[in-house]
Amino acid sequence: MLRGWLAVVPSLALLALAPACASPTLPLPPPLAPTISAGADANHFKLSAPCGAAEGGFVIVVENTDAAIANDQRVSGSFSSACGAWDATVYATRGDVLNITQSDGIDVSQPAVVQIPLR
Repeated sequence: MLRGWLAVVPSLALLALAPACASPTLPLPPPLAPTISAGADANHFKLSAPCGAAEGGFVIVVENTDAAIANDQRVSGSFSSACGAWDATVYATRGDVLNITQSDGIDVSQPAVVQIPLR
């Protein structure tokens, strides 16, 4: 009887662990909104975010949603530092909306949506 019970116990342990392996991972959160300041001219703005604003060592992508801007100027980005700080310069005009995501090369976060201040 004991031998039969010992044969069942490993099977039960595997069944108990199976749901843990099949559980989904948490989605990657968006980076925190950066501070926006004036850039070199009226069409450039400096975005900067402190430690903890993103995951460390991730790719930060900034997309300007204004389709009237040339495609090669609508996208900018940076790498976050080990502590998650990052900065980037973007081409934009006042009022433009930016989508900012972070990625580890596999997963991409939902965007943090920020607007260039009107003043």
